Amino acid sequence: MGDAFFFVLATLVGLYFFYRWALPKPIPGIPYDKDARNNLFGNLPEIVSRLQSTRRIRTFFTEHPQRHQSALTQIWLGPLQKPSLILADFRESQDILLRRNSEFDRGSWYTDAFGGVLPSHHIAMLSTDPRFKGNRELVKDLMTPNFLHEVSAPQIYAKTIALVELWDLKAKLAENRPFNARRDLFDAAIDIINAVTFGLEDDQSTVKSQTDFLISESGFQLRLEADGSVMFPEISPLPIITTIEEIGAHLGEQLKSPFPKLAHYFQMLTSPSLAKSFARKESFIRNEIDKAVVRLRRGEGGTRSAMDYILLREMNAAEKVGRKPLFHSRQIHDELFGYIAAGHETSLTTLSWMVKNLADNPDIQTKLRLALREAYSEADAKRQQPSIVELWKVQVPYLDAVLEETLRFDGPLPLVRREALIDTELLGHKIPKGTSVFIVSDGPDYLHPPIPVRECDRSPSSRQKRLYGSWDPSDMHLFRPERWLKTNEKGNAIFDAQSGPMMAFSLGPRACFGRRLAYLEARIVLALLVWNFEFHGLSDELSSRDSYDTITNNPCRCYVSLTKIT
Repeated sequence: MGDAFFFVLATLVGLYFFYRWALPKPIPGIPYDKDARNNLFGNLPEIVSRLQSTRRIRTFFTEHPQRHQSALTQIWLGPLQKPSLILADFRESQDILLRRNSEFDRGSWYTDAFGGVLPSHHIAMLSTDPRFKGNRELVKDLMTPNFLHEVSAPQIYAKTIALVELWDLKAKLAENRPFNARRDLFDAAIDIINAVTFGLEDDQSTVKSQTDFLISESGFQLRLEADGSVMFPEISPLPIITTIEEIGAHLGEQLKSPFPKLAHYFQMLTSPSLAKSFARKESFIRNEIDKAVVRLRRGEGGTRSAMDYILLREMNAAEKVGRKPLFHSRQIHDELFGYIAAGHETSLTTLSWMVKNLADNPDIQTKLRLALREAYSEADAKRQQPSIVELWKVQVPYLDAVLEETLRFDGPLPLVRREALIDTELLGHKIPKGTSVFIVSDGPDYLHPPIPVRECDRSPSSRQKRLYGSWDPSDMHLFRPERWLKTNEKGNAIFDAQSGPMMAFSLGPRACFGRRLAYLEARIVLALLVWNFEFHGLSDELSSRDSYDTITNNPCRCYVSLTKIT
């Protein structure tokens, strides 16, 4: 009896000391939640609860620094985890991303989150990965002015005109009643990125097919919803569109998981539909590559897509060293699909918030339309669309200001993550090697007043270089494009990209690779939509700003009520 008692007592004492040992251990001096400090799971229960109730996880990272009124806070993302940091200060964030790349890199979380879906894409690699330089060399042509203007811009223009034609038809049929724009924007964004990536023709354009369907099915009845909107019948998407949508949604789930690699493999084992989508994706890319190789070797059609540029670069690289080209390497397949997945998701999110902000701000919409009519006066006089060249070449400061304000106000990527490669310092605190740092770009300094930081706590490089202005705390929560404009010596309004903090696509050498394409697409689409339509205000229900997280931050509702401008 006595031995059993002492055994139980020793066990309980051992469990108690194990519990105390396993509790989260903070980095000294950095604020944290006391409840999380005394919970084996740290902050994970709060994050999971928020995700279940709001479908959002990124808001936790935005609000945590404000909760403690500290530009640097710490959290724990699960049991036996080292603390992770949240940085909510633009100057120090900019310093890390631009000038401290030897101290901070993307880290293992990115390789886990993207590695399941895109194991050989550069986004899933550390900067020190021997493969990284080769991958970036393979795709470097895709963001050059020549490619963007000669290949991307014509495809963006053609697919946007197709969207204009679809919405012209829908506006007439809806008789100014609102309709759901989200699916149309999804289809337009996927048409654009597929055309830029593979050079796909109009027979694979979902938007054009939807227009043809509505014209051919002229006798259908619109369904009136309880919220006052009308619902249009839709065609079934092509299999590859369904594939891209399902894999994109799966990737978004990995970005919300504390254990993304395990979540990916579990889904692949338990979801036959997802496994089929991966197989269909591989087959589609293989077929498109095979057709392009035949065409390129015959010298037919020139270089008309991102795939063509990548294949030609592989041909040249193989010829230099006397080997056969590896057209179906994991590297090429993943770079092509990553170009689609990332390019589509960021564009869709930007376009969705863009049309919502146009409807919510009629004065800004009118001012932008007048600026476009003045800039493209010849097209206006002839009552025709501005040309492709005009849209990318002619400077329209207010157009750039509206676009930049959309990205500041509703940035697609409000959170990036870095990992300390060495023992270092951050805002006056010692940071151990391996510590993750979440950098927020839609909280203090961006949409809320900054949290004070002592100048002596900043890094030497942060104190030496201050490239950007700051926002007026009294109106930084408002959508106001004028904040991006300044007057030059001639008295003309010019666009100033460094007016204040904004980090929609991150910064530095590991910023979003496709940001130039995203800007070009958003600029052309915004100009053509405002040129052709008046966006009317909507009810509070339909104009709701509620959102949810996938790869990006998406609006729950995206409706439009349009009048075609003649």
